[in-house]
Amino acid sequence: MMLLSFRWLVLPASVLALSACGQGEKAPDANAQAAQPVESRTQLIGLPNGATITVEEGSVGQQLAVYLASTDPAPRSFQIGGDQFADWSATARPAVRAMVPGLVELLKSYPAVRLRLVGHTDNVGDPAANLKLSQDRARMAKQHLVDAGISEGRIEVEGKGLTQPIADNATVEGRARNRRVELIVIAK
Repeated sequence: MMLLSFRWLVLPASVLALSACGQGEKAPDANAQAAQPVESRTQLIGLPNGATITVEEGSVGQQLAVYLASTDPAPRSFQIGGDQFADWSATARPAVRAMVPGLVELLKSYPAVRLRLVGHTDNVGDPAANLKLSQDRARMAKQHLVDAGISEGRIEVEGKGLTQPIADNATVEGRARNRRVELIVIAK
């Protein structure tokens, strides 16, 4: 039995809020009480191929696993969340790359599933350059899955540039959220 963890998919809101503070963050007060660890709840999910994955309750990993096991029709979009890419980079941050093994296990368990990976950017810079960067981000995400054993023909890529923000581009945090790859299940 294989055990993989999807804990990395979505951080609890309190952790995201802390990590989104960015450069304006204040140093902790020396007299302040130490922050208590965030308790997370996990769920073990059995997959059709006999593998088992552990997911955070309420995470995108759990939502995707439940959706793939359901009879709900495609398409369905999943926002992975978090700060996925640095400015002007198509290289995913380590937390995003850590998603690959769990996603691969889900895709192996559901061989009929086809995905569209849609790259996005913030609104800084030339729209044409942002479109190319968004395409590069989607291609890079696809390559990670292909390198891990998923058939290239199961994954489409698309770039949307700066045209579909999910957060306010007027803030550092909003721009970070807009630099992302969205996962869409187009067939199951």
